[in-house]
Order: sequence, then structure tokens, then C-alpha cells
Amino acid sequence: MIDDKMEHIRQAVVEGGYEVIGDMCQNALDEGIPPKDILMHGLSEGMREMAGIYGKKGMYLDKVLWSTAAFHFGNSIVAQAMTQKKTYKGRIVLGVPDGPWTIGPEIVAAVLDAYGFEVINAGSDVSPDHIAKIARDVDADIVALGLYLSYRVSLLKDVHNKLFEYGIRHKIRTIVSGPSTNNAVAVEVGADAYCADASEIAETAQRFIIELKNAMSSKERVLASMAIKEPDRVPLVPFAMTFCARQAGIPFSEYCNGGRKLAEAEVFTARKFGWDAVIASSDVGVYAEAVGAKVEIPHDDVPRLVGPAIRWDHAAEDFKKLKDPKIYTTRGRLARFMESVKYMKEMVGDNLAVVGWTEGALQGSMLLFGADPKAIFIMKQDPELLKDILGWYNEFAFECARIMVGYGADIIGSGESVSYYLSPETFEEFVLPFEKDLYGRINRELGAKVLIHCCGYVPQCIKFAPEVNQYGAIQFDYQVPLGWAKKLIGDRITIMGNLDCNRILHLSTPDLVQESCKIAINAAANGGGFWLSGGCEIPRDMPDDNMHAMLRSCRQYGMYPLH
Repeated sequence: MIDDKMEHIRQAVVEGGYEVIGDMCQNALDEGIPPKDILMHGLSEGMREMAGIYGKKGMYLDKVLWSTAAFHFGNSIVAQAMTQKKTYKGRIVLGVPDGPWTIGPEIVAAVLDAYGFEVINAGSDVSPDHIAKIARDVDADIVALGLYLSYRVSLLKDVHNKLFEYGIRHKIRTIVSGPSTNNAVAVEVGADAYCADASEIAETAQRFIIELKNAMSSKERVLASMAIKEPDRVPLVPFAMTFCARQAGIPFSEYCNGGRKLAEAEVFTARKFGWDAVIASSDVGVYAEAVGAKVEIPHDDVPRLVGPAIRWDHAAEDFKKLKDPKIYTTRGRLARFMESVKYMKEMVGDNLAVVGWTEGALQGSMLLFGADPKAIFIMKQDPELLKDILGWYNEFAFECARIMVGYGADIIGSGESVSYYLSPETFEEFVLPFEKDLYGRINRELGAKVLIHCCGYVPQCIKFAPEVNQYGAIQFDYQVPLGWAKKLIGDRITIMGNLDCNRILHLSTPDLVQESCKIAINAAANGGGFWLSGGCEIPRDMPDDNMHAMLRSCRQYGMYPLH
């Protein structure tokens, strides 16, 4: 009897019996059939069958409208009888940015409802900004877009850009459909899928919801990768400073001043482009300046070291004048810079990984010398003095790391480009013991991981990285073959990189960026332990579309298990 009634209700939906569906549903309720069964086995089954017929064979407009009306009328009767609030699989925003037609969204909405989704129809012939705002305001999981006029494909791209602008593109999935779309259009506008009809939209939405529910938070993703485990997908962790200031619309001098401005610029940019971490870094002068070096800060350019804290030809004399390293952590820009970590943590909570920043012992010490190349001759002239300076700097860097971990940093970055350019013999004497000491203490005493930054052509010393920083991370530049490095160190330390920041990320096309990302992921991501990034700092004027291509690559090629 129950099966017969469900079959009659199903058939009424398929045949468009909107005049009788209300009585049929009410009679079923009066006979004690649970509202959920009527919805699932009667109304929804009918709507799914109607969508299948419409998609494969076509249906007349009047019959489509009658079937859709029958589903809605029956659904309204059943909804009133439900004692529990209806639970949904996910939330989908529909929108058509061109044309006044409404029949397509009405059919899709009814089918998605039948599949158990909450549907918010943003309307037809509405602006991309309107659709994106609604998606943001309702915390949508999926945005499904229809397009009728082929010459207005650019509107789909505009929706895509608005989703990025509102900082939500990274956490939703997008679908395009309609007579003027296909797979090529989906790729062109940056959508996650093209669907030919309402049934395919529903099936794709179900797959996307499963992916979203199984997704890690950005912080979980980054830390899982650092443990050399496969997260849900390859993390996207660009190292960016001038780029973030430009995105936030502030001069770089304000960014470099640290504090809330730096934090806001980083967090805004990370959310806009779907990054998995925020990094508190500004310029190489910030630590040396706190100790007494002179730094020039242009209005909207990178600060420059113009005077040393330790003169290379008076090194012993000047070093003796230095005080307890803790004293320098409260000075000027450095104190505000480290405070940026606190603001970042307040803004992102546990959603994104937070990276503080220091300079490693040798690079930091060379910066105290004003980055004077002649200072490296102290290695030959007075190696014991240099080791005393390195030991002092280690204490300074550790104290800064302690403050930033206290503010909420999960990871401490360590600038060490100078060190990894050295010969292996020199590295072993002047870098290896000091990195072991500093990074080991950050791990043991502070409970934080370490990211070594060593841009440039540095293959000769990369082999030491796991020894000083096991289960940490290292970033090196595009000149180092990624596949070779993965085989050498990739089962003991996470590799961050290593796309060519200038010729690829800044000056090429989104297609070439995506192809380069694919090659990098294939070379280094298997087994975990890989963050997609540039080999060094992201250029200030890298095009937004190229940055979008990096996130798209992580989703398209970097989902684990890799194929």
C-alpha cells in the first residue's frame, strides 16, 4: 500500500499533476506515512526522473513547469508535517548573470532540493557581484551558474573574480551550465566543473560536498605535510610581502612598519587567493636595525641596509658593546613586526597556519655587518670571533622565536640564503652546529616547526637540511631540480617551492603557470612533504590570474592520492 502511494506521487510529479499532488500528499500523511518517506520516495524520486527525461529526451516547457510546480506544492505540504527541521547535505547558490530566463534555475533548484540540498536562488539577469555577495553572506558550499548568451562568457569570469575578491573562492566549488557553456568554458572562467543538465549538477554537487566535508583546515593540511604525510591536497604556501602590500592597497613602508597593517595585508591576500598559511616577513633589515644597523625605508619600495651594527674592520670592538639579546627584542620596528603574528593569529585562529620569521645565525650576523661582502673574510681572519657572534645571534633569534610562538606562530621561518651558498666544508663549520642548536631548541623548547628559506642555486648544502631540521621545511629556488631534491631529502623534510617567480609566476600566462605547477606537483608531492610555492618571494606585480592558477592546480593535480 505504501509503495503504491509513493508510486502515484512519483508519477504525479513526472506528469505535472500539480492540481492533485497536494491531496495525494495529505492523504499519505493522514494514513501515517512518515513525511520523510513521502519526500524521499515519492516527490524526490519523481523530480529526479523528470530531470532525467528533460536532460536526455527534452520536454515541453509547459510540462516542465507543471512538474516543477507539482514537486513544490507537494513539498510544501510535507514540510509542514515534519516535526524535525529538515537537514541538508549542503548549501548551493544558483545564479544566472545574463538574460531574464528563469525556467532553468527553477528546474535545477527543484532537482537539487530533491537530492537534499538547500538552494538559494540569487536570480536571473543579476550582476556577478550580487551572486558573489549572496554566496558570501549565506556561507555557500557551491555556486552553480547558468549562461544563455555565448558572447557574455566574461560574466562567468567576473563571478569567479568576485568570489576571490570576497575571500571565499578557496572554500567553495563552482559549476557552470547552460546552452552557452561547455568544458572549455569551465576551464576558461576558472570553474571547477561543467554540467550538461540538472541531474549532472546534482550528482556533481554530491561529489563536491563529500570533498568539502573531508577537507582539512589549511593549518591541518600544512602540518600534516610537514609530518611527511599525505594531506587532502597539496598545500599552497606562497612567500609574499610586496605582493600582499599591493593587494591590500598600502605602500610597502606601511607594511614594513609591522603590527596590524602587515597582518591585515597578509590575511586579506591569503583569503583572497586561498593560501594555506600566512607568513610574517617584511625585509632583511628589521632584525639588524633593532641591534643598531641603519636602514632606509622608501615610501613604496624594499628597505635597504645602509649602515652596519658591527663594522667588519672593528668587529671585536663593536661585538663587545652588544648587550643581552633580549634587550633588542623590544625595539622599534622589530617589536611591531613580531606583534604582527599576534594579530594574524587573532584573525585566522586555527584555520590557517601562522609563520613567524627570524634570520638564521650566519645570515643574521652578516646583516649585522650591513651585508658587507668583506665581512665573510672574518671566517679566515678570526673564526673564533665569528663563532662567538653566531652564538650571540642564536640567542637573539631564539628569543624572537619564543615571543612569536607565544603570539601564536605554528612555524618559525629562518632566512638562511647566505649560508646555503657556502661550500659544504664552510657550511659544516660555521652553519651546521648553529642551525642544529637553534632549530633543535625551537622544536624542543617551543614546540614549533622551522622553515628554512635559502633562495638561489644552492644544491651543494641542501643535503644538510634534514640533519638540522628534520620534519621541518625548506624553501629553495627554481635552479635546484625538484625531483632530484625530493629523492635526496624529501622523506625527511618538507620541500616548499620552487617555481620560477619571475619568468613563470610574473611574466607568463595562467596556462603556463598551471602547467609548471603540475610538473612540480608530479615531481615532489608524492607521499606528502611538499608545499606549492615560488622559489623565493612572489613578485609584487604577479597577475591575479596567475595566482588563481596556482590554487586551481592544487585542486586539479594535487588531490591525494595523486594520480
